[in-house]
Amino acid sequence: MAAARAARAAGEHEWQVALRAGAGTVSVDNRKPWGIAGGLDVEYGITDAWAVRLSLEGSTHDVSKSNDMDTRPAGTIHTDAALLGLTYTFDVLRLVPYANLQAGVAQVRGAVVTPQTLFAMELGVGADYFVNRHLTTGVSFHYLFEPADLFADPLNLGTNPFSFTVTARASWIF
Repeated sequence: MAAARAARAAGEHEWQVALRAGAGTVSVDNRKPWGIAGGLDVEYGITDAWAVRLSLEGSTHDVSKSNDMDTRPAGTIHTDAALLGLTYTFDVLRLVPYANLQAGVAQVRGAVVTPQTLFAMELGVGADYFVNRHLTTGVSFHYLFEPADLFADPLNLGTNPFSFTVTARASWIF
């Protein structure tokens, strides 16, 4: 029992700060370029299972014209998001799977036909492995979308810009 208690996610009244880095894709202007993605997550434990989560994240994606007739701009697409939501953790000794749902504001700018700022939601899943009581390492998957658009065209995952990221994650619990 002591081992399980020593290796759990941020518990009640504890803070967890995590950095994420990896790859992601964004779907905008009928292009789906891959690029680098990163984020900062700050969580505060409400209970041993539930935490309030703030995420600041972004990605960059290089794009070029497909031919001389292509009217879409070449350059770099940037996505940024500020999100607030909840995380639920499933404590399993040293490996801690989790799921989160967040809402906030996202921007898509740079080499796009029309830069956008929109209300967005994000679904995330991941797992952290406890190196020790305070340090974790893991992997996370996040899908950022505009809710009304997703529900209007669920088979195509919506028509407006959305992104999917896969990142490595390291966090500190205090």
